[in-house]
Amino acid sequence: MKTARRVTLWLAIAGLTLTLVSGGCAMAPKAERWVAPPLGSTYTLTRLETGSYGSGTTQITSKVTERMWEEKRVTALVSPTGVLVLNADGAWSAMLGPDDKPIVSYDPPIGLDYPLEVGKTWTRSYRVTVHATKQTIPFDITWKVEAYEDVTVPAGTFKAFKISYSDTVGNEVVQWNIPELGLVGKRIERRTARNPNGPGMRETELISQNIKK
Repeated sequence: MKTARRVTLWLAIAGLTLTLVSGGCAMAPKAERWVAPPLGSTYTLTRLETGSYGSGTTQITSKVTERMWEEKRVTALVSPTGVLVLNADGAWSAMLGPDDKPIVSYDPPIGLDYPLEVGKTWTRSYRVTVHATKQTIPFDITWKVEAYEDVTVPAGTFKAFKISYSDTVGNEVVQWNIPELGLVGKRIERRTARNPNGPGMRETELISQNIKK
């Protein structure tokens, strides 16, 4: 039970700091590929939690940096909650602690199936390894690109891809990915009764950003 709770926690953290970038938009908007934001870029999110997530509102600032992972230099998103390591197409490879030691890693890395366009759906099977216990847990995620629409957050109003997904751990998520900024502007997470932690809600919004040119 403790292992399952740790997995769902780090899936949530990873999801919170996940960075997505799209290609250009035509009549039918499409994100062709993932492009890492410039090094040194920063952004701040506000997070409201209820139920099993906790209670209250917090702010989290992340910075785009680099790390060595599996003998490769990769993009890393650093925040007080940990370091999210991304592979070449932006998928989550691992979550590291403040000391850069791996906490969890994902096989294959968890990410979007490019190109993205409205109506696209897909399901993938993954395995997450909890390094403290050396346990590996399988789970599936089903994704859908719901719409391309305006999203309004404290940082402003932006065009965004609305993407929903659910997993077999008991999480349901809707998030708005902003191609203009390369960030997730808004994210609503719900833990269902199947989740080992019990029901809960978490809403995250972008309140400021400093994307390097």
